[in-house]
Amino acid sequence: MKRLTIYTMLLAVGLLGSDAWAQDYQLPSGVRAGQHRTKEFHGTGRASFHALKVGQSARAAAMGDAFTAAADDINAMFWNTAALTHIEQFEYALGYTRWMVDSKFFNGAVAWRYGQQTFGLSVVQFDAGTSRETTPMDPQGRFTRDISAGDIFINFGYAYKMTDKLSLGASIKWIQETLDQDKINSASFDFSSIFYTGFGSSRLAMTLRNFGKDQELVIPGSLPQGTSIAQPLIYTIALAMEPYGRKGDPTYLTVAAELVHHIDDRERWHVGGELWVANTLALRAGYRGRYDLGSWTLGGGVQKDLGVGRKIGVDFAYINFGHLFDPPLRLSITGSF
Repeated sequence: MKRLTIYTMLLAVGLLGSDAWAQDYQLPSGVRAGQHRTKEFHGTGRASFHALKVGQSARAAAMGDAFTAAADDINAMFWNTAALTHIEQFEYALGYTRWMVDSKFFNGAVAWRYGQQTFGLSVVQFDAGTSRETTPMDPQGRFTRDISAGDIFINFGYAYKMTDKLSLGASIKWIQETLDQDKINSASFDFSSIFYTGFGSSRLAMTLRNFGKDQELVIPGSLPQGTSIAQPLIYTIALAMEPYGRKGDPTYLTVAAELVHHIDDRERWHVGGELWVANTLALRAGYRGRYDLGSWTLGGGVQKDLGVGRKIGVDFAYINFGHLFDPPLRLSITGSF
């Protein structure tokens, strides 16, 4: 019994990547056992605020989400706050994502660098759309009303360049989730770093995202009083480098890879690359490992240098979701001055 209790606790906090559960049944006499598949349990669904798991930025999505160490512009606000120290003065971003089942994401971010410090602000809104309310007396919702759901996240970030090789960052998010007339508010923290190793242009990055208080659920007749659900804590360790050219060259190639641990799911990995041609056209591709949906990714972007430190760019991304859902499409506009 003691071993069983310890094993259950480990599963609850997500320290095990996966375990197979199989159940044996006593078959009737004369019936031969057939081959069956075991079910894997990863703790999926045991976290709150699931919209926080969806990465923002078309540039990052096109690289298979392998962006934690590759971030070097305003999009770092969504992935690795420490990398905001790469921006020169002021940058902004606006983004749109057509997500699954008619849901949508809208995001915006600004960041300003002052000496060794960089300050950032981002807003992400998730619109889950509307659906008909159903009741026991009207299970098809013919005579009820439409209800809506969604989330909004407001993130304040700060990054500091400790040395020419090391930058640290932290941010705090205010979170609100809405289901019809019910709302829940919370807050979480992100901590991040990026370190240039000295071996070529290689750099290591680490992030801990969505660290916050567990949320208590009050559902009469459903769950015991005091039941709580953790926020979707994500830990990432990543590597990126330029095997061809260097940043700032007319043409260069960036490759990146990372390992991702989710508190409520199995470990995953991302790989991706970005090729810049004439500092104007970007071609991107990536792969997301151990995902049920959304494996390989493609995308690109164009950038126009307006002079005097001003730039504007447009990025797009395509994620393959197989035949079950329409592929999510992402579009981002970024600029600096």
